[in-house]
Amino acid sequence: MQFSIGDKVVHPHHGPGQIIGAERREFLDGEKLYYEIEIPGQELSVHLPRKSAEEIGLRPAISRTKLPRALAKLRSKPRCLPKDYKQRQEEVWERLRTGRVMQVAEVVRDLAWHEKREHLTRKDTDHFTQGKSRLAAEMALASGTEVADMERTINDTLAAAIDGADGHERRHRQRAETAGRAQDEG
Repeated sequence: MQFSIGDKVVHPHHGPGQIIGAERREFLDGEKLYYEIEIPGQELSVHLPRKSAEEIGLRPAISRTKLPRALAKLRSKPRCLPKDYKQRQEEVWERLRTGRVMQVAEVVRDLAWHEKREHLTRKDTDHFTQGKSRLAAEMALASGTEVADMERTINDTLAAAIDGADGHERRHRQRAETAGRAQDEG
């Protein structure tokens, strides 16, 4: 896949950024074209050989029109993560390292729910923080907003989803208790 200067992209190891230049470099085996990618979330500039871009997984950033889908993924029903911390961390890391926005959103959602139900290990917390940072950075890049604003949006979306589910669960329990009392009385 060819990219142009100004394209918003996601580097699988460094996160979202923008191609700010392309340059040719001379080597003994010939000339090579490099993309220069500015990674604003890390105040980093990466030089990547054009021929390696697809191989390492450089991809276009999420479009503005897909932002609602990413937020909906955060609000959706979570997958239960394995109780065994090694198995859980391996599964989470495999999904995180794809760099694909919907998989990162799933990881963030699932770890938020896991934190609510149980505790997060230090590694889980690192994955959660990394996932939220990557997700916020890509969504901010796509929407033209600040990363901090998108982090707040992500946190607010997760909190509303968890609070809403807790309220639903509480109401369900209350109905069951009321029905049980009515049955005992009847």
